[in-house]
Amino acid sequence: MSNLIREMTTPRATPPITGNSPPAPPPRVARDIEDGAFAPTPQELERLLFTIETSHQINKRFHYFLWAQGVLQSFLPHQTMITVAGNLEAEQYEVDVFSSDATSEEQQPELWSQAREMAKIATRLWIKRGRMPLSYSAEDRSQTEEDPVLSAIWEIGLGNTLAHGTRDLRGANSSFFILGRMARPPKRRVIEQLNILLPFMHFALHRYFLHEGAASPGRNVLISKLSAREIQIMRGVRDGLTNMEIGTELNISPLTVKNHIQRILRKLEVNNRAQAVAHCLASQVFNENYTDHM
Repeated sequence: MSNLIREMTTPRATPPITGNSPPAPPPRVARDIEDGAFAPTPQELERLLFTIETSHQINKRFHYFLWAQGVLQSFLPHQTMITVAGNLEAEQYEVDVFSSDATSEEQQPELWSQAREMAKIATRLWIKRGRMPLSYSAEDRSQTEEDPVLSAIWEIGLGNTLAHGTRDLRGANSSFFILGRMARPPKRRVIEQLNILLPFMHFALHRYFLHEGAASPGRNVLISKLSAREIQIMRGVRDGLTNMEIGTELNISPLTVKNHIQRILRKLEVNNRAQAVAHCLASQVFNENYTDHM
């Protein structure tokens, strides 16, 4: 990792990032009175400016992950972030998950599926409530029947959660962020900090989409990557079939199935079958009609 990326993603008060483990959240400042307004000290203001400055250097997904789990933690301490990018009103968007929690390969497909369902419920309620921030405490479980978002939060195990987004007047490039497993229930100060940082979270998210070649976050990018045959094979992988069983079902050899899967992993830039299934679930590939995509 280059020195530039280390500087961009590491809080100045913490040591550089090493290895594959995300950095621990920086210590909370003593003046952080959750119920009060955000009135930053000179040190907090410097940290805020540094967080904003480094957001402009993000142009890859792993940059975004390190930034979110690094300097952003000073103001928005969380363990899991679900991002939604695209046309929120039309529900044509891409969902991604950035989490410091270690997730096993077996759990990843379920996590992505839950994250997309959570995004759908939360964005709908956010729009319905006039695009105001949604904040939830881990102690609010008694209200789950009255609030679908709170019910979804408990289903995934997000605990203290804050959600808010931006609206693109043209429709196609809006953003929505769900910050879960926060250290404390989100109060006025943290909500104000989110409002300040929201535009920079938005632009950084869309910048790495553009830099990494996605034509539009609201478009299902996998349509242009996977052939109809590859999607058939991924359905078999999703269902837990072996290469032999997939080959028998599609009337092709197990070796051909293996070669297809290796090609799919390269196209999706993932390391294993579970990650490939997770990408397909998040993009709803299995729910689309690809008859014309032969």
